[in-house]
Amino acid sequence: MKRPDFAFPFASAHRGTKTRLWQLAAALFGMVLLQTLAVPYAIELLPRSFAALVDPRQPSGKIVLIDIDTPNFFSDRTVAQRQAEAVRIASDAGAEAIFIEGRFSENDVGIPALAEAIARSRSPVTIGWPPGFGTNEKSIGLRMDRRASFPGVHETVDANQVSLFGFVVSGVSPYEIGEEKYDTFAFAISGASQQPGAFPIDYRYRTEDLPVESLLQLENAPDARSSISGKRVVISAAANTEDDLVLIPTKLGLPTIYVAILAAETLSAGPPVAVDLTASTLLPFIVIAFAIFMRRQERRKLYLVCGLALFFLPYILAPFGVIVPTGNGIVLLLLYLAFRARAAWMERAAGMERLSGLPNFHALEDDYAARQGRLVVAKIENYEAILASLEPASHSIFVRQIGQRLSIGGSNRIYTDTTGHFAWFDDLEHARSHVAGLLALTNSPIRIGDRTLDFSASFGLLDCEIGKARQAISATVVAAEQAATRRTQIAFVSEQDGFDANWQLSLLASLDAAIKREQIYLLYQPQRSFADGSLVGCEALVRWRHPERGVISPSQFIPQIERAGRLKPLTAHTLRLAARASRSFEREGLRISVNVSATMIADDDFPAFIEENVLASGGRPEAITIEVTETAKIPDLDRAANNLGKLQSRGFHIALDDFGTGEANLSLLVALPCDELKIDRSFVVLAQHSDRARMVIGALAQTTNRSGMRLVAEGIETEDDRVILSELGCEIGQGYFFGRPQPLVSVLEMLDQQAETPPEKLTLY
Repeated sequence: MKRPDFAFPFASAHRGTKTRLWQLAAALFGMVLLQTLAVPYAIELLPRSFAALVDPRQPSGKIVLIDIDTPNFFSDRTVAQRQAEAVRIASDAGAEAIFIEGRFSENDVGIPALAEAIARSRSPVTIGWPPGFGTNEKSIGLRMDRRASFPGVHETVDANQVSLFGFVVSGVSPYEIGEEKYDTFAFAISGASQQPGAFPIDYRYRTEDLPVESLLQLENAPDARSSISGKRVVISAAANTEDDLVLIPTKLGLPTIYVAILAAETLSAGPPVAVDLTASTLLPFIVIAFAIFMRRQERRKLYLVCGLALFFLPYILAPFGVIVPTGNGIVLLLLYLAFRARAAWMERAAGMERLSGLPNFHALEDDYAARQGRLVVAKIENYEAILASLEPASHSIFVRQIGQRLSIGGSNRIYTDTTGHFAWFDDLEHARSHVAGLLALTNSPIRIGDRTLDFSASFGLLDCEIGKARQAISATVVAAEQAATRRTQIAFVSEQDGFDANWQLSLLASLDAAIKREQIYLLYQPQRSFADGSLVGCEALVRWRHPERGVISPSQFIPQIERAGRLKPLTAHTLRLAARASRSFEREGLRISVNVSATMIADDDFPAFIEENVLASGGRPEAITIEVTETAKIPDLDRAANNLGKLQSRGFHIALDDFGTGEANLSLLVALPCDELKIDRSFVVLAQHSDRARMVIGALAQTTNRSGMRLVAEGIETEDDRVILSELGCEIGQGYFFGRPQPLVSVLEMLDQQAETPPEKLTLY
């Protein structure tokens, strides 16, 4: 049977998707609970308050309130007595209709006087009784709280739909009590002909704009009575208890009579348009449910759009008389996001190492798929022994200090486990120089309280592509463990025994074809003057774009090529490419540095080999710097010095790479002719923290200056690096701060910009 093209994805959903579905279900249940407490309605009141503020509506003027509750007066008359006087005045003034708020005491001595005034009134009279609880002949519970009997009077219920917290939710008419249905007081005041059922009260009418006359004024100034002639006159009662006060969006603690008038004005003009509550609740639920099955980035965008719509749409439409009840949707979304945030917090907590608060290797596995760069693992030697020597309270300090040191000049996100491994992601080329600097830092003691602790670290670098997180982490941890047995304290995953042997064999076999097809190419890392920031040269860095493996790091193929004795073809190809590129810099006088292994420089044909390949591509010796790498491997120092001297005499410049590390020391500076010293990233890192390192660099700068050489600092990655090395007398800097390795065309664009905007002298002020 053919499988359908689309099926509901829950059955095959990812674990995270199922979790989100359960969280949505929990949010829906929470919304229902909060709805019983009228929390969503409280949210919906805010846009209606906003509408009253920005677009208030003027009342019709057909309804006038007589206020009988003037302070400091009428203390000798009861509520019913004052209402009786108000009825007489309204009747004599020719009121269209009279409406009495029936909130007086059933023991009020003025009830007979009120009954007499009602009987004599020439205007029809309606009374609004409050609802109450009690027993009558038909029902037990809710009833009309009739406090007196007035024959011939239209009786109504002064009631609205009110929330648990006392907010008036909506007006309503008719009002059901038991099996009976009654007109509401507001409906009677409005004079509307058709029962509306439940309706939203338009709170754009402001209570302060309602026509109000005081009984005192009407008694003492007969001329004022013209304001109630032909009007629908509402006579208030005294608001003496909290039961006589209600809450609306624009007022807190408002006498109920005002709500009745606002509702009556609403019915007279036509209630606002209210969007169906079910639809406004169901729609955000569907949107959230749909978003659950989307990718994280798209999902979050949809959550944001949904939240903005739920929040702002009611505010936009409320001034136009359209009420959008989004309270349920907002509560649903907030609860769902709260559950998501709690789950994320718990996931982060599960991904945190207990001592330090750093993310652990579980978090590293989760982040591996979205990694930027290659994995680097540092193994701290004697980690458990160091922790055992410390007080438990100092364990976290020690772990955090290591994490801080490892993050200097590199990643801000360091992962750790409980066995002394620390990990991060980094660009492989940057990682090589960065780790060299970290080796110097890790050899510096850590101070905890009054104790000074010596520690060291070895580093494993993942220099090849491993798709599975756990396999990649394990392989890099093994490399870090192996590095501890090496003098360099660095090991690459590709160097492990048995690692992808077939790939290494195929790599060597395809070298000639890769050179012929120009799959091996150069990137150029800028070198800039510390004095004015101008571009003064580039280092050529070799890359291999393999048709199957993609871009291969030099650390993966150069060691294999060197062991197989195939360095010469690769070096010849590199020299020709660099010489060709140098022709683009003839006018500016820039030099391109080309790395040459120290294993080659003692060969008898070395000077001719260099010169022939440079000239074959139209290059000039003056534009090329031969950068001698891995000086520990020089097989014959005297012959090497003679060969380098010949190259110097023909116009080539000579540079010693990584001076001050390994075997690249002062003895080589004396023995080998050179024009340039390059100090390693480890010196740059140490200069940030060590006075002694700064003294050594300063002395080197003076030595090279007096000897007519240049001092180049590699690994300049921050403004602080630039400032310190410039102060110490270095002439040229190279590193990510000045530019990453990039194609030739990008370097030429830099030169064009430099020509348009000449560099200015850089200062420290």
